[in-house]
Amino acid sequence: MLKYHKILIAAVLMLILISAVNYFVTLSIWWYGGIIIVTTGLLAYGSVNIRSGFYMNVICSADSSAKVIALTFDDGPDDQVTPQVLDLLKKHHLQVAFFCIGSKILKHPGLLERMDNEGHIIGGHSYSHHFMFDLFSAKRMKKELTETEKLIQRVIKKKIKLFRPPYGVTNPTLARALRKTNYTIIGWTLKSKDTVIKDEQKLYNRLVKNTKSAEIILFHDTGLHIIPVLEKFINFAKEKHYHFERLDKLLSINAYE
Repeated sequence: MLKYHKILIAAVLMLILISAVNYFVTLSIWWYGGIIIVTTGLLAYGSVNIRSGFYMNVICSADSSAKVIALTFDDGPDDQVTPQVLDLLKKHHLQVAFFCIGSKILKHPGLLERMDNEGHIIGGHSYSHHFMFDLFSAKRMKKELTETEKLIQRVIKKKIKLFRPPYGVTNPTLARALRKTNYTIIGWTLKSKDTVIKDEQKLYNRLVKNTKSAEIILFHDTGLHIIPVLEKFINFAKEKHYHFERLDKLLSINAYE
């Protein structure tokens, strides 16, 4: 049983127990309010923290203590940033995972084809990446996943198995949308926060400070400021004897059906 089911059951049982006690001894309404507030807080935490696994099984790390790093990129392909990221990866002979947005694939299919030709793997990341995606119905979510999957298959002739939720948010609705799919849900060990931290030195310092063994690192191929940071970080990792591995190989999973 998923964690959120257990939390809901526990909350209901607590409310029943308090109601029973209240039959004999008058209790403050804050007993009820407290349970509701705590339950809501726990469920909210589970939604925004992809590593909690509250609503679905999510792979966020490798079961290894080796100094291995898998680089992943979200929100592309971008016509300005993605080619520079690909050039840099080619220079360093690295293969990574790109979690792509369907509407951007439609605009830049050539970049998706290049990713595949250069040995990178591709996963889905919704069609629109709409800021209200988490409030969509399960039917609409599933439609976005299916449209993106079909676009990717049309371009690279492969059916994807990997999916990363937009914004890293999970909830019961997304769980229902994913229930009949064969996706492996991918999270991360370290979030670079490159969409928030625009200062190159601060971004680099965060990466260096937080990198540990067997990391799945999340970047976005949408901001030009990541290019110098990425190269500097790759050089740092190599100097510290980290080994870069493609995500599917690190996790021993299949990227495609």
